[in-house]
Amino acid sequence: MTNLPARPDIDQLRHQARDLLRAARSGDPAAAARIAAVADSMTLAAAQLALAREHGFASWPRLKAEVDARSSDLAEQVDAFLEASMRDWTGRAARILAATPQIAGYDFRTAVVLGDAGRVRQMLEHDQGRATRPDPRWGWTPLHAVCGSRWHRLDPARADGLLAVAGLLLDAGADPAARTAGQQGGWTPLRCAVAGTANPAIARLLLERGATPDDHDLYLACFAADDHHQSLRLLLDHAHNVSESTALAAPISTGDTDGVRLLLQAGADPSRPLPGDLFGERVPAEPPIPPVAAAAQSGCPAELFGLLLDAGGDPDAPAQDGHSPYRIAIRQGKTDIADLLAQHGARDDTTDADRFLLACRQGNQADAERLLRATPGLPGLLGGDGDFALVDAAGHGQAGAVRLMLDAGFPLDARGQDGATPLHAAAGSGSAEVVRLLLDRGAGAEARDTTWDSTPLIWAQVGSGLPQADNPAPDWTATIRALIEAGASTADITLSPDDPKPPSPEVAQLLRSYGIGAGPAAQPRLT
Repeated sequence: MTNLPARPDIDQLRHQARDLLRAARSGDPAAAARIAAVADSMTLAAAQLALAREHGFASWPRLKAEVDARSSDLAEQVDAFLEASMRDWTGRAARILAATPQIAGYDFRTAVVLGDAGRVRQMLEHDQGRATRPDPRWGWTPLHAVCGSRWHRLDPARADGLLAVAGLLLDAGADPAARTAGQQGGWTPLRCAVAGTANPAIARLLLERGATPDDHDLYLACFAADDHHQSLRLLLDHAHNVSESTALAAPISTGDTDGVRLLLQAGADPSRPLPGDLFGERVPAEPPIPPVAAAAQSGCPAELFGLLLDAGGDPDAPAQDGHSPYRIAIRQGKTDIADLLAQHGARDDTTDADRFLLACRQGNQADAERLLRATPGLPGLLGGDGDFALVDAAGHGQAGAVRLMLDAGFPLDARGQDGATPLHAAAGSGSAEVVRLLLDRGAGAEARDTTWDSTPLIWAQVGSGLPQADNPAPDWTATIRALIEAGASTADITLSPDDPKPPSPEVAQLLRSYGIGAGPAAQPRLT
């Protein structure tokens, strides 16, 4: 039985969750007990889960779905439509419009995001001030809205209309350099067109009208979902001081060789240290990290390393923990990278511990046993580095390496990135053989990561719908079956078109065969 008010407010519930977490961290025993009743860690996700359970819901996303369902009047649907048109990538805006077609003619805002140039022109003739009037709720101007609209992807037939609307707004006095309020430095229309939706046609128009990209625009353009880095190429043609840019962090963080090549050709400095906070969880935030070391920590391909090194990147400049790129590559079992670094003058500073990890990653039992005999207890001396190596090997589907590490004494409950166990990592990359191996060794199918509070089964569900870089041969159905047959609960898994990271179609079909219904579910990032 749920106990939500008749017209619940999701923003108010979010504030309540933050207040609960703040109170718990400040020493309030009652608040701490509420969170401890549902989770082992004091995180925002745990506080949200506690609040959801107290309101009678199995998870925060299920509570949110109920709140959304009760927000049914047209004005609220319009607000949801506008936000989804700019911020949602699941197609929710199209589903809202299909269910309530009258939204299209609701007001000036809906005409703008849909690229209805005729209506926008007519409404501007009656009130030209509309072109610059910011939305009171979100702070974006109409130019931000049309630049950030995803409708050129939801319905490609609207692309020309969106471009025409952008031109009409600029002609009516919209400022191409205007910044939104309340965000880090604010977003310009150009940033919306590049990073938000990857609309090169509108980005080109803005640049022609005087917009100037800054360094963070270059960084975000590297993630744009367009073909052949169109947005990045456009910005580089108009960017200044590329030699001082930190944008290399973006393609290095994703192993994007073409992005690195474009930035280097434009003059990016391959030796300029990059802020660690631009790499997410893979790299510590402080201090800055040299590009070659960042590439090593991010697991980049050899071709990308070659570009950095040929352009003058330092092969010996260490990461924040003092480990050289060569040493990191050896620990990852990437001898091809180590050889490339050596060819560019990198020194061999590896230790027996590094060579032991290499033997494990290669499944070389003879070398691993030899090193263990020379230094008994070696796995224990590795500490967190050993834990991360085991989790990483599991995520790459390296069954031989995982078996060897476990036999050598690596902990089955090791934690890696996002607080994932080896079973999380194997499940998230569809490594069915490793999943079965870990389950046979006693890994807990109901373990939860420390960032998303999700089980390995949730990781497998989400991972099946993402591009795979770690495991070259994922087997999602075998992974899902192995987890469920081992007793993994399906209670937190639902299937909904609004899922931000939905499973692959074959996994969705398999999950439905287990009787799982529709509705949003908690989703880890897994990126």
